[in-house]
Amino acid sequence: MKYELMVDGARRARVDGDDEVSAWIRAYRAEQADNDPDAAHVLIRRLSPWSWLTGGSLVPVEEFLDEPLRPVT
Repeated sequence: MKYELMVDGARRARVDGDDEVSAWIRAYRAEQADNDPDAAHVLIRRLSPWSWLTGGSLVPVEEFLDEPLRPVT
């Protein structure tokens, strides 16, 4: 499965497979540890063969996280 990764609506990467999505999110969270550690600004769009027509579908970031998000305080 292919995925498009966006931050604040702008495409940042296109990857193949769940493992690549997880790796990208890990790197993003490490890079944005001070600003966006929970990857709240990240949108993940699953691209099917019909995505050119349907636009794909959004997938929750939580499906690809290796560790849980911080609790809201």
